[in-house]
Amino acid sequence: MLPVSCADIAPGDGEPADLAEGEAASAAQALTLPFAIEGRKSLVVTNADILSAFTLKDALQQLIDQAGVSMTPLQLFRQLMDTNRKAADGLGLGPSCDDVVIPGSDGAINGWPIDCPRAVGFEADRDPFADETADNAYVATTLSNRFDLAPPDGANCGEYRVVFARRSGMTPGAFQLRNFIIFEARLPNPTPSLGREGCRPVADFWYGLSDPTKSLATRRDALHDFYFEGLSGFEPVIHIDHYGQNAGPYGGQIRTNEFLFAPEVVGDPPVPFTTWNLREFRLLHGGSGSSATLVVTPSFVKDTPAAPLFDPASTDARAVAFRSTSFPALVERLAAADDINRFAFEPSYPTTMNAGESQMIGLQNNYFATFGSGPSALRTSIQSELTAMGSTLTPDQIVGRAFSLSCSGCHEPIGDATGSPTVDLDLGTTKTLAKTSPFIQTTEQLESDPIEGGQRFIISEALTDLFIPFRKDVMADFLLNNPILGFEEPGAWTSTQAQLSLHTGRAVEGIASLQVQTPASFNAIVSPSFSTAGLTPVGNKITLDLFVSPIQPAPSWAGNIEVLISIPSAGIDNQWAGNTSLSLVAPGSFQRIQFAPLPTATLNALNAAPSDVKLQFNLNVIGNSGPYYLDNVRFEN
Repeated sequence: MLPVSCADIAPGDGEPADLAEGEAASAAQALTLPFAIEGRKSLVVTNADILSAFTLKDALQQLIDQAGVSMTPLQLFRQLMDTNRKAADGLGLGPSCDDVVIPGSDGAINGWPIDCPRAVGFEADRDPFADETADNAYVATTLSNRFDLAPPDGANCGEYRVVFARRSGMTPGAFQLRNFIIFEARLPNPTPSLGREGCRPVADFWYGLSDPTKSLATRRDALHDFYFEGLSGFEPVIHIDHYGQNAGPYGGQIRTNEFLFAPEVVGDPPVPFTTWNLREFRLLHGGSGSSATLVVTPSFVKDTPAAPLFDPASTDARAVAFRSTSFPALVERLAAADDINRFAFEPSYPTTMNAGESQMIGLQNNYFATFGSGPSALRTSIQSELTAMGSTLTPDQIVGRAFSLSCSGCHEPIGDATGSPTVDLDLGTTKTLAKTSPFIQTTEQLESDPIEGGQRFIISEALTDLFIPFRKDVMADFLLNNPILGFEEPGAWTSTQAQLSLHTGRAVEGIASLQVQTPASFNAIVSPSFSTAGLTPVGNKITLDLFVSPIQPAPSWAGNIEVLISIPSAGIDNQWAGNTSLSLVAPGSFQRIQFAPLPTATLNALNAAPSDVKLQFNLNVIGNSGPYYLDNVRFEN
């Protein structure tokens, strides 16, 4: 008994807990799911038997029917592929790659040059539906659940994708005959007033696919209905409004990943050498009856700044603005996260900076080649931002993080100006992007499926090692944790002194933490009323993950944080529940803070599952210190 009694030093003094996880400090609030989330059933589905229910022809026909246009799937397919040819050589079904040109290029999108024409344009002369076993036919390879992309305010319920691959890529050695069409739908939240909670049926659906009692056939039919029919109250995933009809970051898109170059697709005159290339499209529709329209329109690639913007010698007005204002404003957000999955740009990032396409080969999206290694005003600005926030990252690592968000940087990360895929991309994290499947994350190659039986399409190590585990955690956190205690609802917590906002870069669980700016010395941060139903049995200590900025105005006195609890139905009003000196909290990363044991009466009241619990954290600090980040409040023993 003696070692146990000594393990928690002065349990009433608010010191950070020092007990090993899984020992006496184990959480009473250790909630678990009825069954585990299986990543290859609930997040990235590639089983060939399940994917056999999805065809490109059916997807295109559904879009045509919804638009009410007089068109066939073949015509819509050819219109998409014809965007890769010049107007003089094309079919005249819609936009061509030379509709807009800028000096020194044969075509442009968003004011940036693109390759025009491209060999993939010859697909417009073929019929992929005539023989479903032919090399030029397309097969569904992947269904992807991106619930993790649902924003904190629940403006939508995330992104749901289906990947179609040209069957020629299934043949060993056919490296130069590959093409992917990826439908990436943003699913609307039918009850946005509920925030992400309005998306719970979607999360429940995907989680249910991991149920070990469900057969493969049951999951196949359920997924087909989700994509083509929709859950009750939700639109189907495959819908004409989900692929960019509504402009903005949450509009959805269609993307292509192209490497189609071989004697059979070389034209007269010859098409220039073709590189791996990623492009993005919006599906636009309008009118009705005989005037109804449906067209796939080329767009810029999101979150992919054009590489010339980083060139310190460029006098282009966009590059000047990017180097002086736009990119320095992104540094804090890029530097905040230690997890690749949380890298992001600020919402204010100007879309005019986005490139028209993204390539693996060449300098089009190699930021290191244009940023250079020598001194520059941009390098100095980046370093100034890093120094101000106490970050140990380097300007090159920040540029690397921006590159990892680009299309080519995610699909084929390289770490230097040469574009060599053998050089690791240094992101200042313990994990970096894997490069085992060049320029693709999902493949057309098959392997035995040890989970479902039969065969499945192979996916990249980046998916299995980095992305799926994160997405699994986000889903589990949503299904289990209280959104108030996880700081997942914008505006839920309030303060009359501090400036509060959600931060999706620094977080321990879920998709956000609470960022606290402290213009005053006393800052009360108050929760709304919440219920402990579903959290019981609760532990006897309030526990918090707290991030203290490494930059402090007076390192000798960092201040303190205290917590109060109210349960009006139990006659408890602003009861003091402990405090911690911030001088004891290691700065620069999240630290677990555990407060004093709650009185027995308070603990009993919490375990009675009241619905009127409130917490108040008081930060007593030097004004304008911070920012501070709060996340993952729980009740632990």
